[in-house]
Amino acid sequence: MKKMSKPLALLLAGMMVFGTACGSSNSTGSSGADSAGAAEATESTAADGTVATDTSVVIGQSSEVANLNPMIQPRTPDSNVQSMIFSYLVVPNEELNYEGDLADSWDISDDGTVYTFHLKEGVKWHDGEDFTADDVVFTLTSLADPNYNGGADGRVMSIAGAADYQAGNADSVSGIKKVDDYTVEITLESANAAFLSNMYTCILPKHILEGENPGEWGNDDFNRAPIGTGKYKFVEWKSGQYITLERNDDYYGTKPSIQNVTVQFGDDTTLTAALLNGEIDVLYNLPSAEVENVEAMDGVSDYKYEQMTVNYIGLNQLTESLSDLRVRQALAYGIDKQAIIDTVYGDGNAYVCDDVFPSNHWSHSDNVTVYDYDPAKSKELLEEAGYTMNDATGYYEKDGKTLHLTYDMSTSTDGKAVAALIQQQWKAIGVEMEVIEQDFATLAYTKLLPGEATEETTGDSFQCYTLGFGVEADPNEYNEYFSTSTGAGSWNFIHYSNPEVDQLFKDQLLLTDPDERAECFHKIADLISKDLPWIPLYNKAGIAGVSDKVQNFVCDYRGITFQIEKWNIAE
Repeated sequence: MKKMSKPLALLLAGMMVFGTACGSSNSTGSSGADSAGAAEATESTAADGTVATDTSVVIGQSSEVANLNPMIQPRTPDSNVQSMIFSYLVVPNEELNYEGDLADSWDISDDGTVYTFHLKEGVKWHDGEDFTADDVVFTLTSLADPNYNGGADGRVMSIAGAADYQAGNADSVSGIKKVDDYTVEITLESANAAFLSNMYTCILPKHILEGENPGEWGNDDFNRAPIGTGKYKFVEWKSGQYITLERNDDYYGTKPSIQNVTVQFGDDTTLTAALLNGEIDVLYNLPSAEVENVEAMDGVSDYKYEQMTVNYIGLNQLTESLSDLRVRQALAYGIDKQAIIDTVYGDGNAYVCDDVFPSNHWSHSDNVTVYDYDPAKSKELLEEAGYTMNDATGYYEKDGKTLHLTYDMSTSTDGKAVAALIQQQWKAIGVEMEVIEQDFATLAYTKLLPGEATEETTGDSFQCYTLGFGVEADPNEYNEYFSTSTGAGSWNFIHYSNPEVDQLFKDQLLLTDPDERAECFHKIADLISKDLPWIPLYNKAGIAGVSDKVQNFVCDYRGITFQIEKWNIAE
């Protein structure tokens, strides 16, 4: 047995050191905080050295939380709150190596198929119940439950017996075993380089959710009033307005100095005004157009941090026009990515990307097919695809139908500006684009995952959509979006299919050499760039607006509140 403890020396090279370091030590912008000092702090203190006690912070975000159960279709606006309430089995550090959270340490068998997790003792749920191995076994087993439809089952499907249990052919997951109250043994079907990253999973309370159908978790009271083991306890959720939390004074780790947290919802304009007026203290996703205004104001600053996110346009492969590769290529050649960055984000806030993997991640490849802005090439490809220009309308037609595409987006100030530019650019190549705005939850759960993942998307569900995809821990997550599993609840709602890509995703899980695994992802990137199910647009920095009232502010790719215990409020 190889003894593995924190910090982890990965046996299977599940992650490599992040090539371009992200997080506090490389963030720019003052935000009234010394981020390097914050990274080393073990106790948050105000500028005069006093510790703030009865304090509060208000965080603004434009998208309301959809779910507080972290196992229901997880997304960033939700996890900003969930990560304060719940704890994970393991967590990645800023260098993408794994450390224990609820797991104190773990052993890995020599063949990489058996993981034995030794859990922290003395941890309490927010209702005072003890956290034990039963909670870990319950959580992981629930993700393989035949009724579960929350989108995180891929985290456990490499465990022996998970597929049989999910198919209804077994009464339990044979590879998940409670050894004692603070030890869990997990046996895999085979060595899996991404398994440890899959354990970057919030643990749920068995004593509350046992007996509840995992397929109905979204309707359970727990989803509106959760109990966790994290830094903060849930207090109230007022729909459309805010969620409030209070500090968990029994938290097992470094306790936050800030006692109360309010996460307030609103549109970008209202929230930015609230930041400038001192009504909120931190604004998640400060619109780029507001950066100059924030920098010109006393008492507030912008805080820039690197993200492992690719902003892209997804193309529904079942839509008749988009099923033609030449049309997808024409659309890609018809986008001036640099003009979008220069106009909307400004220098240093975003940069062009051509790969579906983030440019600051080890999975990124420079050897992909690049579609430089070339309107003439776009028109040539459309005509090869059988389209003819209608000079009266300025749009291409085929069989008497205008080449008309809908473009679904989540409402945001920056997103509107980007959409307007792409609309103009596609009009210039003869493609009519209709922008459809909605909140994130509607886009995700009505268009992309209809019927809360109980229905399958079709060619009529949507045509184009735009989102950002962020790597949580391991690029194997992309398998969920590009695999040929297109049934109800699949994250591959664009219905992309390439058997070679499927095989490469399987191959990379068995590789123990980091360079070989990276090369596997580079091949995946090359194939996807040729097939164009996504049009990568740009990588952009995260920008938070922060009041000078918040001292030692720090955040990184793991989320804006992930290191909230390092913040404190100046007295």
